[in-house]
Amino acid sequence: MNIDIFESVFQEEVYSIKPKLVIVIENSWQALSEQERELLKKILGALKISLESIQIVSQSDFKISSFENRTEKLIYFGANPGDFANYQQHTFSGISFICSEALSQLLLNEAARKQLWAGLKDMFTNS
Repeated sequence: MNIDIFESVFQEEVYSIKPKLVIVIENSWQALSEQERELLKKILGALKISLESIQIVSQSDFKISSFENRTEKLIYFGANPGDFANYQQHTFSGISFICSEALSQLLLNEAARKQLWAGLKDMFTNS
């Protein structure tokens, strides 16, 4: 096989494009209720981000290290992982992220939604 052919055909560099935002949920997307999906759409809409421009990942045991080199921003909805306070921006290996309770719990807790919104505004305006 002539390697020179490949070098002359593929001269441009290859880039790794990271998604702007990853949303991590504990259960699958299909398991979310319509109200939970609508809440997520409202949160994203307030940030001027479409549902189509994000990546949604289901992870029952949240591990921020599993997202290294995959994104720069992340929002986690689920049981508190213990190491990170909810509604505050944290940084790990270049990833800015915020943890919050599950969307089902946010639906019932207006104070938590306000705290999350304050944290998200801080994360998205200081980047």
